[in-house]
Amino acid sequence: AFSITVNRVFTSTSFTSSGTFAVPSGMTVLSQVLVVAGGASGSGDNGGGGGAGGLILMPCHPVTPGGTLTVTVGCGGAASPCNCAGNAGSDTTFGSPGDPGLNPGGLVLTAKGGGRGGKSTGTPNNAQPGGSGGGGGGHGDNQAGGTGIQPTQPGNSGAYGFGNPGGNSNPGTSPRNSGGGGGAGAAGSAGGNYSGQGGDGKSYTIADGTTGVFYAGGGGGGSNQPNTSGQGGQGGGGGGASPSGASGSGTTSGGAGTANKGGGGGGGSNSNPRTGGVGGKGIVVVRF
Repeated sequence: AFSITVNRVFTSTSFTSSGTFAVPSGMTVLSQVLVVAGGASGSGDNGGGGGAGGLILMPCHPVTPGGTLTVTVGCGGAASPCNCAGNAGSDTTFGSPGDPGLNPGGLVLTAKGGGRGGKSTGTPNNAQPGGSGGGGGGHGDNQAGGTGIQPTQPGNSGAYGFGNPGGNSNPGTSPRNSGGGGGAGAAGSAGGNYSGQGGDGKSYTIADGTTGVFYAGGGGGGSNQPNTSGQGGQGGGGGGASPSGASGSGTTSGGAGTANKGGGGGGGSNSNPRTGGVGGKGIVVVRF
């Protein structure tokens, strides 16, 4: 009598830009697929932090052997100058209708781009919904953070999706600090004596099977008071900015969300140049 033990060796492929995934011959199920959208930029001039891109971790993803799947990696929202509103991140998708690698049910995974942070004045100035929502703007006086819409998406994009709301700005006239952008793992915190921190992302070992990596952290809120800006959430969120530049991003401009983690950008301070930080580009990781 004898026994046979098969130790399967997994392979991971990462897409930091758009491309095509070729399904190996004979393979009907992918072990895991991580899909992260682009994060939003923070708003300028005491602006709210940008929301992280929506995140999907799909286990046992069915595919058609020998086919191909279109991969589209979303960009982060562009930086917002002066007191302008931030910009939403772009969606990231794994598969496209009609791809020969889709399973018979035509399953496409879509991670939604992050929602921009709220800005100080003008129209529109409210924080926006997104994969994770942006934080409320500091001059908005109790401006609500944007909602996180990834878990509400249809099919497996929502069932296996993560995204959280941004934090509100504080209600008082001083210090009027902004809210942090939401992350895949936690909501952005509200502004108070300090601007809100970005919500943390979520950690996975999908890239190499052993090392945990955080993805999709929200951007920290910008401040109009010295040393009170919010830190970016773990997973690529950029820090907000204070007038002194002594905390958060280290300048009066919001910090950038880390590329290929889908992090939200930090909000700018109310001292020139007041720029909101750019959102981080998304990523797709396939383990099979």
